[in-house]
Amino acid sequence: MKKFTLVFALLFVAQLTGQTLLQYNFSIGDKFTINQQAAQHITQDISGMIQEINNDLSGTMSFEVVKADKETFTLIMEFKSLKMLMSSPTLGELSNVDSASDDDSDITSMMFKGILNVPITIVMGRDGKIKSVTGGDLLIESMFKAVDITEPEIIEASKSQLEKQFGSEALSNSFEQMTYLFSTDKVKVNSKWKNSYQGDMSAETTWTLSEINKNNFKLSGVAATTMNSIDETISMTLNGTQSTTVTGNSKTGLFTELIVTGENTGNTVYTTQEITIPTTIKSTITYKIIQ
Repeated sequence: MKKFTLVFALLFVAQLTGQTLLQYNFSIGDKFTINQQAAQHITQDISGMIQEINNDLSGTMSFEVVKADKETFTLIMEFKSLKMLMSSPTLGELSNVDSASDDDSDITSMMFKGILNVPITIVMGRDGKIKSVTGGDLLIESMFKAVDITEPEIIEASKSQLEKQFGSEALSNSFEQMTYLFSTDKVKVNSKWKNSYQGDMSAETTWTLSEINKNNFKLSGVAATTMNSIDETISMTLNGTQSTTVTGNSKTGLFTELIVTGENTGNTVYTTQEITIPTTIKSTITYKIIQ
């Protein structure tokens, strides 16, 4: 009986030592820069005619840890570059916006330039759940200043649209897509857990830890997704799936590369004309630590 008890105890200890609390572990003063590359392909069936739109976005963001406690980290984020190209196989280039542009007549590029180096404060849990984001209002204010727009009526008319992309809530939802990866429980190889995030893109993801050692880890995630976008004239509701692969640093929890691929299908409804257009969006987003 003693021998059985001893063997059972050793097995139990071995199981425990095979588990780890995979989470973010930063120190005050830690700095890193993330590059994002996103490719989106939109297909719409307009009365039997197929229309295709390609959106290609790239950008860099710098982060610095300014506060750390047992449960959360506070980081300062700044956009360092942002570029977006919209094109169509049939219509050619539709829009080309670049924060690096020096063309004062390019209003949109100048507004993009306005978001650079504006500090955004992020409070994040050790599992990657975003607790709060502040500074989105300053970001939007800086965009208007960059093009000398001071008229209240113009600002008011444009602000709600900009808030959908650069407001604090929109930024919080966007950041969570690349940070909210971990479980609050200890895990080991083949462990599974779920989490979810909300916003224009909402997802419930089942994660699997495929590999971990003292230096690196690998995760994969499969999610059911919903894309919702509603304004005064257009309503879009799409449903689909998303897969994520993550390689990262086991010591800090920070990914070295994160790739998200997804496909969503549904309808875009132009409410004023009462037109419904079948829509499919395929996307690939790659995040990499570059510094």
